[in-house]
Amino acid sequence: MMRRAILGAGAIALTFIAAVCIPRHLPTSTASSSLTPASFHAHIEKGTLTLRGSLPSEAVKTTILQRAHELYGATPDRVVDELAVDPSVGPAAWVDNVPKILPILGRMVERGSVIIDGRSLVLSGRVDSDRAKATMLQDVAPLTQTGLKLEDHILAAQLTAPSPTLQKKLDETLTQGSIEFESNATTMLPRSRATLDQLITILLRAPNTAIEIGGHTDKYGAPDYNLQLSRRRAEAVRRYFISHGLTNQFTAVGYGDSRPLSVAQTRAGLQRNRRIELRIKGTGDL
Repeated sequence: MMRRAILGAGAIALTFIAAVCIPRHLPTSTASSSLTPASFHAHIEKGTLTLRGSLPSEAVKTTILQRAHELYGATPDRVVDELAVDPSVGPAAWVDNVPKILPILGRMVERGSVIIDGRSLVLSGRVDSDRAKATMLQDVAPLTQTGLKLEDHILAAQLTAPSPTLQKKLDETLTQGSIEFESNATTMLPRSRATLDQLITILLRAPNTAIEIGGHTDKYGAPDYNLQLSRRRAEAVRRYFISHGLTNQFTAVGYGDSRPLSVAQTRAGLQRNRRIELRIKGTGDL
């Protein structure tokens, strides 16, 4: 009789504990399982970058947008912000690395996209060579190292021989005009815009042509400084072209004072060495 009473009391106690304690723990488990995975979608077409997705914090969104504007937002409306910050989105290891991979979109021909759904990283678009594709796949390592599975849909186009006609037109335009900068700066002088606009008119007819933008300086100044200055000036030209709708594959390179056109120590000679050159790297269209 005593044993039955003890067993009965024990059953009642267990029932009470289950009724009181279990509900207290259920909400935590339910809340954890209801978090939505973060997502990100970047699409570039004709120089305009559109960003979509759901992110876990305003700070993450601000960092991504800041980098996007640095790379593609030289003029208004070149970066379209459709990103959402959602408190129901859970943290993700890959979100902090998104700014690092945004530059790859600028290397895609005409259009391209990066899509992250929380589990996989999908790359789509076209580049101008197998080497460019290999470099791009290396550049997304910060994302794949966080556990995202890479889905590679990048097409590598085999380039045809450069067009001598197009190169001639570019050279003639740069010979007749000039692209000049303020002293020791990357700010282009107003009179340079006429030359740049002529170059844009030419390149609009050759949207699939890869172009190297080479920056050059005179010999005055430290070699390292001249090298960096020439690269930054070439980058300023690249940004100008992209901001005006060009979709070419541009590469900005600084040569410093390593390739002078003139050895004369005159003002005209030095001016000739301070220059921007455009060189076709492949896929001639004209």
